[in-house]
Amino acid sequence: MNIFYRSCCLAALALTLGGCETLSYSLVPVGSRQVGNLEFNVAGDWNSVPSMMTPFAREDAQIWTRNGILLDRFFVIPAVKDGEPLFKQAKQSEALPLFRAGMLPNELMELMESSVVKLFGEGNAVVATDNLRPYRFGATPGVLFDFEATVAEGPNYKGVVGMIKVEGTLYVLMYMGADPYYFDKSLPDATSQIQSARLKT
Repeated sequence: MNIFYRSCCLAALALTLGGCETLSYSLVPVGSRQVGNLEFNVAGDWNSVPSMMTPFAREDAQIWTRNGILLDRFFVIPAVKDGEPLFKQAKQSEALPLFRAGMLPNELMELMESSVVKLFGEGNAVVATDNLRPYRFGATPGVLFDFEATVAEGPNYKGVVGMIKVEGTLYVLMYMGADPYYFDKSLPDATSQIQSARLKT
């Protein structure tokens, strides 16, 4: 079972045991938002996913959804340092690829590709990235790219990723949605959020 589905099972178990308080979603206000040093504009209604349902998320990351975490997700991952993974490593046997400060844009794209494969579980998904392009996040250069994930269990996904690398630190905004329908439904707002990102110093 891949980690996306495993997280939903954990949520269901918590509800059964009476841990409803830990599973309350909270509305993300529209407008300017800051997560770590990342500042961006929230477009439309999103709900912050409780940490119980996202065991793979780094402590400083935020994950939002509109229609449920199996249908769409928006990731904000601030300040990944050299030698750290993009997601939390649950077990040593599930070693995640590590960000390196010297990575080139195509290597950053490959880092995300291999990280998403690990999230779904080795052998449970085929992930392909493409359309790597430069993008300036305010005064800071970065990259945008797309990906597709063909998944053995559950729906297939499409995604858009923005990455900013400054002084050996990586900042990531990523949107992924079930394809067809859900990805396209929130793509305009998600893209707007990613492209509005700025590094606040």
